[in-house]
Amino acid sequence: MVVRAILSLAKRKMTEPFCLSWVFLSALMILSGALLNPSQMKRYVSTRGLILTIIIVSGVLWGLWFISTQVSILKRKNQELAMQISLLNNDCEKILRELEKLKREK
Repeated sequence: MVVRAILSLAKRKMTEPFCLSWVFLSALMILSGALLNPSQMKRYVSTRGLILTIIIVSGVLWGLWFISTQVSILKRKNQELAMQISLLNNDCEKILRELEKLKREK
């Protein structure tokens, strides 16, 4: 997940805050896997329960990843649209000034 988050940031599919949160989540998962003792997990969770839990958690993580990439893409597109609108407003002001100038000359 760390590598995938960094690659998404490099490809500009994800913004920095989302990438940072995914890297933080990945680090927490790595630390929990290293620090928790999974050898006695069979005593508390059956094999089917563990598989079902892994499938559910994977699905939720994939859904959250998809949503965060889509929100990041939309934020970048929104910034681009704001810049284009600003340029169009500048052009419109120039045209209006020229129109006023032409009206005064008549």
